Amino acid sequence: MGRMRHLVVAGAVVATIVGQAMPASASVLVKAKCNFWSPSSVSVAKGTKVVWKAVCASHTVTAYSKNWSKNVVLNTGQTTSRTFTSKGAFKFRCRFHSTLSNGVCHGMCGKVTVG
Repeated sequence: MGRMRHLVVAGAVVATIVGQAMPASASVLVKAKCNFWSPSSVSVAKGTKVVWKAVCASHTVTAYSKNWSKNVVLNTGQTTSRTFTSKGAFKFRCRFHSTLSNGVCHGMCGKVTVG
């Protein structure tokens, strides 16, 4: 397996694997900072739960690829999640801090790749 990096947020420890898919049943935390996602892109295995948390300001987690739907507003400290059960690339953005033109996102855009 690849190297592991641990993210510590508000007392919760979430392991992510750098450069490799997460093992099934693990979880990954994506933080919504003031105007960017951290990390903006994650690769996970089927069955992995991805949690988005607003750590600064209000944000949305809005799907913009056709293979899934999500549109949630998060205020500072709030979370939303999804367990990904099928392979594919799942793109998301913050409607407040990005623009979408002809399917291309600019600004606060991210992607979950499920392998």
